[in-house]
Amino acid sequence: MCGRFIQSARAADYARIFGATTDPGTDGLPPRFNVAPSQPVLIVRETDSGRRAIAAVRWGLVPSWSRGPDARYSMINARAETVHRKPAYRGPFRYRRCLIPAEGFYEWRQRGSAKQPYCIRPGDSEAPLAFAGLWDLWTGPQGEELESCTIIVRAAEGPVATVHDRMPVVLDEEARDLWLDPSVQRPEAVLPVLDMRDHRELSVYPVSRRVNNPAHEGPDLMAPEDESGAAPLP
Repeated sequence: MCGRFIQSARAADYARIFGATTDPGTDGLPPRFNVAPSQPVLIVRETDSGRRAIAAVRWGLVPSWSRGPDARYSMINARAETVHRKPAYRGPFRYRRCLIPAEGFYEWRQRGSAKQPYCIRPGDSEAPLAFAGLWDLWTGPQGEELESCTIIVRAAEGPVATVHDRMPVVLDEEARDLWLDPSVQRPEAVLPVLDMRDHRELSVYPVSRRVNNPAHEGPDLMAPEDESGAAPLP
């Protein structure tokens, strides 16, 4: 799964990188190094007018047909193997796909009685990762609207598999265009895009347990530490 991630750039930076414009409300989001479920996140999506836009939405999908946000169902991740079949994701998988830019993400591994957090980032590139995501629009009984998203995850591989058994689907540049293309709607045409993955080498290293608390923020959360959490690695 992916329960925390990093968006350390601003909306204007992601707009430049992904060839998009920015929607209202996105400029107010500061760089963040410990994004948690239910918080607003920046996504890249294709609009009805054919332009690519950066939008701010809630992390944790709220299906359009549901009664609204429900704390019992976080829906922050969707499994790549079944995303096209699950009722909550079937519609967005066909019509409302998005990219979720990230400079890295966190996973935890059990060590004794505690869980050790690890930061996972591109090892040789400053360019952000592009998670495959879905978004949806829920409208309440009084006309209130809530846009939300989920991150698609798959079986972990490479160094990530030493920490956790799942990881976000990270798309390469060609896949990003296909993923956002609104004319590609049939599940059998969309599913192969999830295999067009970004194969940049990922660096995996332990970080401070301060990241466990979503109230903690700042770039220091990404700093390497030894597994006891006592001292930074050289």
